[in-house]
Amino acid sequence: MKTGCSALRLAILTVIFGLTQLAAQEAPAFNPRAYPSAKYQVTRTSHILGGVTIQIIHAKKRKPNGSPPSYCRAWVEVSRGENLLRRIHYSDFEPVGFSYGVFVPAKQPSEDYFALVKEGDYDGHLLLVDREGVVTDLLGGFFFVIAGGRFIVSEYLSDESGLAVFDLKAHRLLMQSTEIPDIQNWYKDGAGYFFTESEWSNGSPYPHEKPNVAYRLDLSGRKVVKISMGPQQLKSAARVEHDFDPRKSADCVSR
Repeated sequence: MKTGCSALRLAILTVIFGLTQLAAQEAPAFNPRAYPSAKYQVTRTSHILGGVTIQIIHAKKRKPNGSPPSYCRAWVEVSRGENLLRRIHYSDFEPVGFSYGVFVPAKQPSEDYFALVKEGDYDGHLLLVDREGVVTDLLGGFFFVIAGGRFIVSEYLSDESGLAVFDLKAHRLLMQSTEIPDIQNWYKDGAGYFFTESEWSNGSPYPHEKPNVAYRLDLSGRKVVKISMGPQQLKSAARVEHDFDPRKSADCVSR
């Protein structure tokens, strides 16, 4: 009976590996001849997590024009030895928001994951690569880690608001939603973490905190809960700084 189960498991793993290889090969590979140095700045970096290699390639146009790519292309390749497990290709970045490219945070969130953040196109992503080479693609942009390194909280950099929370210890997505208000600032108090809502007034292009309201991050309930927040309560809470801010990195350059 055990032999039969082992054979079945091996067959399932073989099928999964075959499908993974096929999916990885569907994204176009980087061809150096298509990106001559006179027209493109090409940068490459490789990072190791256990037995997995993560390679990042950027091809940045020296003189942006109307022909694709207008500004930049990028590839993220995840491999184990000679086996390509996953290839992600960004064919062209629209430099909207403020930053564009694939960034490697200097401070990684966990020993079990390698984090990359894709910005541009009003569509930020947090890519978490685990030690098996599996890539989890989440809403991304700014992020910070809480609860002694257990949870990563990732904000969506887009023209809509969004939030993702991933459990780095249990290796699972806790919550992900674009049905939340615009985030202004994060805070921590005795009850946990919460954020204030952005508000625009008097024609100003810059937002400020909407008074008397906040949104509590309910980790056990996997949701965000609206709460009242008076000025004194807010003043007594501690501001939370992001562990990663893409505005501090060079656009379209592999690091």
